[in-house]
Amino acid sequence: MNYENRVTVYIDILGFKDILSTTVDKDGKDISENIDKIISAYTAIRDVWDLDDTSLRNKIPSKSKKITTFSDCLVISFKTDEESEIFHTLVEIQWMLMRLITRGILCRGAITYGKLIHTDEFLFGPALAEAYILESKAALYPRIILHEDLIEFAGNTNRFHKDSELEKEFIKKILEKDSDGMYFIDYFASAESELDSHYDFPEYLYIIGKTVREGLEKYNNTFKADIKVKYQWMKEKYNNIVDATHNKKFIKSLKDNGEFDLADAFLELRRIN
Repeated sequence: MNYENRVTVYIDILGFKDILSTTVDKDGKDISENIDKIISAYTAIRDVWDLDDTSLRNKIPSKSKKITTFSDCLVISFKTDEESEIFHTLVEIQWMLMRLITRGILCRGAITYGKLIHTDEFLFGPALAEAYILESKAALYPRIILHEDLIEFAGNTNRFHKDSELEKEFIKKILEKDSDGMYFIDYFASAESELDSHYDFPEYLYIIGKTVREGLEKYNNTFKADIKVKYQWMKEKYNNIVDATHNKKFIKSLKDNGEFDLADAFLELRRIN
């Protein structure tokens, strides 16, 4: 058996131990509601890739994509020569992140490419080791990061947009470049284009704000600085969107188009202090 050159995604569910601790009360009795929350999260992950619908297996565009879930981790990989698969996978991960955050669950991860063996029986290789190190040492916040060279690489495997530069342009629409220079899959502003309606976006932002507020309140008086900084990062991203949607020109443009309810929905959003 030899290694294959594969794009590799390693994703970790943040605070999984804390989530598990809420599934059993002090007397050792199961708390069904919280157990169902974890099951709902796993279901959301599996639904994105239709992992439980065998009738769709042959309809998946990628012929080499493998997905493995275990405990609080998820690994996705596919051969590097799969046409436009980087673009499609980034969109799928964005969907997953959006589904999880509506359940109050945050993720962190990294995407690399290199040598990997990923079968039903085996999962190992330098690409996975690098992705794990990036996730644990560089991702830092609830974000899934990738190097800019992966974007360049994706441009050489395009088919969906039929042009290398156009492929990279569409990929960058899914991403945001952070203050540290790392690209990450944007589940904040870019999420709007993936929702069924523009009217769903304010509600989605409200859920993000609620998640951040609860996290900041929960860890406000603890010594878990590493957790606080994750919510502080999300707070900054959330506040930036709220500021943009409260912009007078933006609100005026909505009202000029007769979208008064949408304008009011955005104005109801509040910054997190």
